[in-house]
Amino acid sequence: MDLPIPLPTTTASTPLPPNLRNALYSALLSSSGIPAIQSTLSHELQASGWTSNLRAYITTLLRSGECTTFGEVMERVLAEANLSAADRVMRGETNGSNEVNGHNGDKGEGGIRIPEKAVREGVRAVRRELEKVCEITVEGEDNN
Repeated sequence: MDLPIPLPTTTASTPLPPNLRNALYSALLSSSGIPAIQSTLSHELQASGWTSNLRAYITTLLRSGECTTFGEVMERVLAEANLSAADRVMRGETNGSNEVNGHNGDKGEGGIRIPEKAVREGVRAVRRELEKVCEITVEGEDNN
């Protein structure tokens, strides 16, 4: 069930047209690709301790009163997950041990940044599942 999807390199970083995106979603759902991707990501995030770290961070936000609504929690979590170490230093949030208030968010160990290994494995899982439902051709890549 291969769908021909010609995308030039310049298009690869822009959002897909809605009809193409919907066709890919449908193909992934019918082939059980979405659950496989979800399973891979869930496993990697749990193995790294990220899910426990996120749960603890959210609990702290709610118990301290820093956040009182789901929207506030989501905004705070997304902002923290996207901060680099340099951003944290500029905001004065480091404690002198390369940690941010007890959490090393930049390395994903004890923090809420998604660990690099989970990102890599997630990308591999997405590509593996996409290759089952469509042909992927990358310019400059050897496609035997």
